[in-house]
Amino acid sequence: MVQEKDERGAAMLNKKGGEGGEDALKRTATGSRSAPRESETIVSQAPPAGRRSERCIIGRRSAATTQPFSQAHHSMDDVVAYLDRQENMEVLKRIRLGGTRPFSNDGRSVGEIVVATIAEGRAQKLRTGAPPDLIIERDSMLYAADFLPVSARTAQVGALLPLRSAATEVSIRVIGERDQPLAKVTVVIDGGGLPVQALTDDTGTARLTFFGGSIEEIQTLFIRAAVNYWDRVIAAPRLTAGGNTIRLRPLSESYPGFPGTRMLGWGQRLMGMDPTSGRFTGAGVKIGVIDSGCDTTHPLLQHLKHGKDFTAGATDRSWTQDLASQGTHCAGIIGASGSEQGIMGCAPEAELHVFKVIPEGRVSDLLAALDECIERELDVIHIGVVTDGYSELVSQKLQEARHKGIVCIAAAGTAGGSLVFPASLPGGVIAVAAIGKLKEFPADSSHVLNVVPQLIGSEGLFASRFSGSGPQIALGAPGIAIVSTVPGGGYLAADGTPAAAAHVTGFAALLLAHHPLFEHEGVLTVRTEQRVQALLELMQASSVTHFLDPQYAGAGVPNLARVPGGQSFGMGHHPIGDGLERGAPGLYRVPGLPGWPWLPNSPTPGIF
Repeated sequence: MVQEKDERGAAMLNKKGGEGGEDALKRTATGSRSAPRESETIVSQAPPAGRRSERCIIGRRSAATTQPFSQAHHSMDDVVAYLDRQENMEVLKRIRLGGTRPFSNDGRSVGEIVVATIAEGRAQKLRTGAPPDLIIERDSMLYAADFLPVSARTAQVGALLPLRSAATEVSIRVIGERDQPLAKVTVVIDGGGLPVQALTDDTGTARLTFFGGSIEEIQTLFIRAAVNYWDRVIAAPRLTAGGNTIRLRPLSESYPGFPGTRMLGWGQRLMGMDPTSGRFTGAGVKIGVIDSGCDTTHPLLQHLKHGKDFTAGATDRSWTQDLASQGTHCAGIIGASGSEQGIMGCAPEAELHVFKVIPEGRVSDLLAALDECIERELDVIHIGVVTDGYSELVSQKLQEARHKGIVCIAAAGTAGGSLVFPASLPGGVIAVAAIGKLKEFPADSSHVLNVVPQLIGSEGLFASRFSGSGPQIALGAPGIAIVSTVPGGGYLAADGTPAAAAHVTGFAALLLAHHPLFEHEGVLTVRTEQRVQALLELMQASSVTHFLDPQYAGAGVPNLARVPGGQSFGMGHHPIGDGLERGAPGLYRVPGLPGWPWLPNSPTPGIF
């Protein structure tokens, strides 16, 4: 019976305007107060008990040439009608893409995708038998591409023996500057089994219980404050059964007076950007930040007024809530402004548009966010999220953005191996890898764990342990120990390829706003693919190569002082850039570091 139903549905779907398309859509949306608005969930039934389902996206495939497909194009009404006729297939929502058709009275959109759940085993059959103009793919989860290193070493779960009956209790008290107790600090211990973590209370105390053995067997202690302090990693800590007190270093120890006084980040100095001078501000450029949202209550981010939440349960202002902190951190790197204290973003006068797609977002949400960027005619898109698979629909949308002159800059990901999607898409995005710099963080902080001696290049720069690498990498940028804004009004030094991509995003905004090629009399004022390519070539031409192997940083790290383009942009004489471009590229090996970097308490003299 099911097979007959599939055959009837497939036959209907392969006829232009299949019978009952509009009626099927109406039946699917029965009970809604009006036609579903963008990203609105349509009421659907749960799959039968015991039957797993796969969430899929169905959309139109763009023709590779101007020649039409041999078969007629299918509308999403056809798709919904087909799904409505099937067992164990439920439409969740329809997302309108591309605005509305010109001269259209019915408000139909140029493009549309359908998100549906399909019973396990049926999705692949549906993909195999779909018409050539339709794409059916998984609606995979999105993840933050950040890297907040957890120093504790986790043993293989299969190697763990049953828990012992006797538990070991450890009390850790965390204090900061002037010995005041620090609340809401993350404390992690690893005793050779699964790590145990807890938060400190108002007295600065965290109480942890683990079953991995005696207190002497604890191998690693990791402590991270929520704001304004460096984190700390202690290998083989000497703990007692009573109370243990650990002191954290304030950021002001490395940056005197911070955050009461303004600090120029090491990444901005390396790239020749000095937003405090007021010379290059990014004014007039519109930037999209696709990430986890942004806390606009932060004093340096209160000027951000544009945003949208694409996750489930979104409200008009929920984009200002950032549970993952990554979006707020990247937004600060790009556009923090409005105070003589703290930091200043690379392009403080650019107009930021925040698009929240995580946590719990999916590829369909990324697709909708990219479409919104195109509709708003933004200039640059920062993509700080990744997914574990390839999406043809997202690839099409990224290519559409490029054709319309929008620069898409993607974090390379933090898997420590090959790039992840969408950074792995050749030609569709500018993929950015993260690099670090020695002596820019304490020797007992978690940032030291990202140093690989064999990947230390010139000027003390190093390719990070976690960053994605490969031939698709276009540029490298600072992504280790980057101090920026976090929710709640404070600052934190964090690692990640999104931070690196944020530096390049700000750099791109400065070129678009101030380089003669892109000004009102420039030859690249028209928003086309050539505009994107010219911007990339300018950034690559300005880049300083610090590593012999380009898979770790592409063409190198862009430097504003080296951008070719004429005296009006003031190239070649920026004081911050002097000396940085003089160093010959090289690969330096540091011998005699057995066990590195798992000895943060006794670093090799001279390196830090």
